[in-house]
Amino acid sequence: MRSSLLIASSPRRRGPSRRAALNWAPACAGMMGFVLVACGSKTTEGPAAPEAPNVMAETTAPIPPMPKSLRLEDIDFNAYSKDLAKFTGLKDGQSRGEAVDNVRLYFAPERGNTMVKTTQSKFEREDGAVLLFGVSGLPDDSVKAQEIYLIMSGEKGAQRLGAYGMRIKCYRGNNTTEWQTALCP
Repeated sequence: MRSSLLIASSPRRRGPSRRAALNWAPACAGMMGFVLVACGSKTTEGPAAPEAPNVMAETTAPIPPMPKSLRLEDIDFNAYSKDLAKFTGLKDGQSRGEAVDNVRLYFAPERGNTMVKTTQSKFEREDGAVLLFGVSGLPDDSVKAQEIYLIMSGEKGAQRLGAYGMRIKCYRGNNTTEWQTALCP
């Protein structure tokens, strides 16, 4: 099959003869469509170049807005249970270092080959601090995540544990998405 673009002749155009164009046509046709332009001669006449195919561009979802920063005012300390936190070894009046060590040891996995995700937030104040600890990915079939708060009072360097509490999320039961203070089934 011969392409009329390659072998079309025009009286105003000077270029290769019809025979030369026929000799080039098979070589150009074998080089894919993007090379055919280089093989043909320049002309202002003839059919217009084919339009680019209508290709749908892949769109990505817009970036979600940044979550608002956690503020001390956003924490509902009534949503935590001191009774639930009794397993941590925390005691009123402990030093800040002792209380933080208790929480970290409590969150440490029992086996050395288990990885858990932990988080910590600090809210330092002139008269004390609020510390918030979280853990998820526990090697437990009932507890999904745990969160403990510590309220430290006193000057920096001499702070004591004034209040604490814990809340949990469960893998099973009636409530598997919200924090709660009841033991998981």
